[in-house]
This record gives sequence, structure tokens and C-alpha cells, in this order.
Amino acid sequence: MSLSDAPLPASSRIVLTPLQMEHVYTHFRWNNDPELNRLDCEAPFQEESLRTFLRRFEQMVHAPRPDACDLEIHTREGHLIGIAYLDRVRLAHGHCRLGMTIGERDYWGQGYGRETMALLLHHAFVNLGLHRVWTEAFAFNIAWKRLLDGWGFTREGCLRDYLFRDGRYWDKDTYGLLDTEYARLPKGPAPAMRALRRHPENAPLRNVLHPALLHASDAA
Repeated sequence: MSLSDAPLPASSRIVLTPLQMEHVYTHFRWNNDPELNRLDCEAPFQEESLRTFLRRFEQMVHAPRPDACDLEIHTREGHLIGIAYLDRVRLAHGHCRLGMTIGERDYWGQGYGRETMALLLHHAFVNLGLHRVWTEAFAFNIAWKRLLDGWGFTREGCLRDYLFRDGRYWDKDTYGLLDTEYARLPKGPAPAMRALRRHPENAPLRNVLHPALLHASDAA
């Protein structure tokens, strides 16, 4: 099934939709948020002008990348709360990269990241029939790493001292999940809850983030 033909999944609380031009100013606000950028963007933070962002976002809406699904995360009540994506989709080889950002702080720590992960994995493995999903995490992004652990991702590799931030070097880890592993995950509530119970001090998965989808450094 092609990316454009695959139906987008939804849950009892959230809906995934394609990017919508009417929400450009919300995306622009997240794009220029220093805290969001710190957690997942490799390039040093630099504000992007509205004019430049509008031009880039318009292209993403009207001429989407053929190897990616760039999506918005909405609550059932219609509130836009974040962005998610599958990119570097290689249908011939059955794999893609996954990421998300819960941009609205009012929705942090309420399980929306875990539900979004459930939908993205369903879309990748069930709707698109992929064999492997992978993603990355900086060592300091503990919430994202906890979420990946809870969903059964395997830490497959490490780029040591990859990023210099806050006066020190940090590793960047690569994680992967296979369709056979996904099929063995418990049904029902998101398995990420297991990791949450093991680490109650980190219960608010506050920044369930991966590469800032709309940041200029990650647009290529």
C-alpha cells in the first residue's frame, strides 16, 4: 500500500491528520520554541523568520515528501496538540523512521505521547505493512527513551559523544522495533505503562519528542 492510500489511525482520544495550512501559526510557535528544540534538534537553536517558515510549511502541505507521512496530532475535541511523522519510508525494504512532538504543554504528562506512539506503530506495521521501525534519542531525553523502552524498542547502536550541548558531549542512541516484536506486545493498554510504573518519578512523559519535525535543520 502506498503512503497516500493508507488510512490514518485514530484512538478514543486522538486523531492523526495531514498537515493543515490553517494551523501554520501554531506550528511556527512550536518551531521557534527553544525548549522543544533543545530536546531533539541537532543544530544550535536559531529563530526562523515567519516568511521563511511559511514558504517551507506551504511546500510541506501542498507538495509533501514522497517518502514521509507528516502529521498533526489532534484531540477528539479538535485541539491541535502536536506533530508526528514516519519518514525515510522505504517500502521496498520495509522500514521507516518514527518521531513525534507534543507541542502544547497543557497536554504533557497525560499519556498523549503513548497513544500517539500506538497509532504510529499501527500505521507503520499494520496499514503500511512495514517490517522495521527505527528512531533516535539523545542521552538527555529521558522521557523519550522511557517511552521507547516501554514499547519494546531495542537499543541498537550508539554514536558516542555525538552532540555538544550544555557544556558537555552527549551520546545519540538508535532504537529499532521489528514487526515480529510488535506482534508479541500485550494487547490493551499501551505497554509503555510498564516502564512508567517502573519509574514513577518520571511519570509525566513530559517531552515525548523526536526530531523537531518542522525545524529548518531537519527539513531536508
